[in-house]
Amino acid sequence: MKKLSLLLVLVLVMSLFAGCGSDDDAQQDTQEDTTATEDTTATDDTQTTDDNDAQAQPSGDPLQMLWWNDGVEGEVMQGIIDDFTAETGIEIELVVLAYDDYSAKVKTMIRGGESPALMRATEGHIAEFKEFLVPLDDAFNKDDYTNVYFNAAGEAIVLPMDVTANGLFVNFDLLDAHGVNYPTLGETWTWAEFESEMEKLIGADGVAYPGVFDNKAHRFFPMVYQFGGQIWNTPYTDSALTEQPAIDALSTLQRMNSNGTLDPSVWAGAANPNELFQTGQYGFHMSGNWFVAAYQDLAFNWGVVPMPIGEGGTRSTILGGKGLTAVSESGQEAEALQFIEFMAKGENHDKFTGGVPFLSPRLAASPDYGDYQAAYEVFQDEIANTPTENVKDWQAQVEISGMYPIINQAIEACMGGVDPQETLEMLETELIEKAAELGM
Repeated sequence: MKKLSLLLVLVLVMSLFAGCGSDDDAQQDTQEDTTATEDTTATDDTQTTDDNDAQAQPSGDPLQMLWWNDGVEGEVMQGIIDDFTAETGIEIELVVLAYDDYSAKVKTMIRGGESPALMRATEGHIAEFKEFLVPLDDAFNKDDYTNVYFNAAGEAIVLPMDVTANGLFVNFDLLDAHGVNYPTLGETWTWAEFESEMEKLIGADGVAYPGVFDNKAHRFFPMVYQFGGQIWNTPYTDSALTEQPAIDALSTLQRMNSNGTLDPSVWAGAANPNELFQTGQYGFHMSGNWFVAAYQDLAFNWGVVPMPIGEGGTRSTILGGKGLTAVSESGQEAEALQFIEFMAKGENHDKFTGGVPFLSPRLAASPDYGDYQAAYEVFQDEIANTPTENVKDWQAQVEISGMYPIINQAIEACMGGVDPQETLEMLETELIEKAAELGM
């Protein structure tokens, strides 16, 4: 009996020591498994995780910056990230996703408690994830930038990184050959003067039509601002579309489309405006800055000139673009804000926009655009002269999900002959109803 009792005591003691070791090991295994799952979940669209990396990461993990690429901007951003890491010791992992999967991936990560520290965002992403974006008022001076987005409290939530803008391309050879006058950087002209000058091209030798407009409604809407109007008096209940400036703007576009100033085949959907402009038989193309690079090898001299304004109106363009945001509940908000502060410095921001190149939302920007310098300077001047209230008005407009088909159909109908005022009355009603349907 004594031997049996002693044996039982020894077994019990050994079990206690073995049990303590097992609990610690199990806890560590669980942490490693969880971390490995989080790492592969957060990056499974862009990378694979080696078995050796599947371990619990220490505090000070690299920040994840979600990104997609349209071109070389990811390479340019990586260079800036390397500069930041060299200066601060804070590491950032640029996680590149396919754009088509981007929104769904962000949503999955946030809902799963795996929020990235930083993310690139379009205006659509900003609207979708606004409640999860960290206020940035302490990270940069919002007055130094255009196209800044705000939360309900009036706090900046996005550092604008690049912008797109509407602008007026012209065929210098054709205009000069027929004595058409046009402004240079720093000068202005009115829509009445524009029509009068372009009339010189109607029926002229070597001219198909004076020009073309992209057949998209958001190529028309700068004219509303240029005539002194806006889309909204109070978003999304009181529209300004049936006021005289908007009516004058749409009447001008319809008149040009019917009197031979514009090639009507474009708004009829039968021709591609940029392909027509490239033939050299058109004097102007109203489009956007993305064609600057595409037009580099044309067989004629071309450039960008200031867009016209209406009588008593103001210079204005429409801005699109992308920004950089910090995401809440990442656990790395302080480091994310530190990077945004770094990115907002003029030399760093200009390095990004000039390196791609992109138009800059930084009002005092001076990026080097190389061969694109002259054209981009006009676009930058259009941006600098666009009033803040017009920028905010268009931002309110694009937050209406599904609005692009509505405005496109309306302007196409007007170019087909529907009365401008009637068109705008119908459009006003549809936009207000759409906003109400969305609970805005």
